[in-house]
Amino acid sequence: MKQRHYFILVAAIVMMIAVMTACNSEEDDVNDNEGICLSFRLLNERGEETTTFNKGENIFFDLEIVNNCDTTMVYTFEKGNDWISENGISKNGPDMLFPLSNEDFFCVFDKNDNKIGIPYSGIYCYGTYWGTVESHSSYHVRCSWKVTEEELWHNDNVSFPCCKFSNLNDLPVGKYYVSSTIRYRKKANHRKSQFKTIVFNYQFTII
Repeated sequence: MKQRHYFILVAAIVMMIAVMTACNSEEDDVNDNEGICLSFRLLNERGEETTTFNKGENIFFDLEIVNNCDTTMVYTFEKGNDWISENGISKNGPDMLFPLSNEDFFCVFDKNDNKIGIPYSGIYCYGTYWGTVESHSSYHVRCSWKVTEEELWHNDNVSFPCCKFSNLNDLPVGKYYVSSTIRYRKKANHRKSQFKTIVFNYQFTII
């Protein structure tokens, strides 16, 4: 009798695990063509994606957010979850969180992991703390390593949530990488979709 109860208990536990796995897989198993997708790249002055730059050449940072969901997605700063829902912006909270730390977003390091700098001098600095990406559309978060005062008003080298240029010195010849850490949900405006963390470590070389 005890052995029978043991097998019944084991079977019940197995069924519970199976149900939890099914729920988790149903929640997280979202194709890229149906959910939120992120990609990062560096561009040269001709707008070409590359990992090799000439010394003195400007470097353009480009994070693309693609919303393949049927609803608008909301992004804000890290720890801004409650603020989004409390202010009625999205009842299910934000779908993407940008870090507040300058070392966690578009930060350039050398091959020895020493911090070199970030290609902006401010984030969320215009009194706006959230943005949206409409359903089935994309948005690019961009900024450049250096910029002239004239370019400041005549191009789109910087975009929200970055809000100020950081005109940096040319990088010396060598190997580098740019790192970004972002938390996001695969399903926009879906309360059961859990946050995932993605880290981009994009290596590049100055020759």
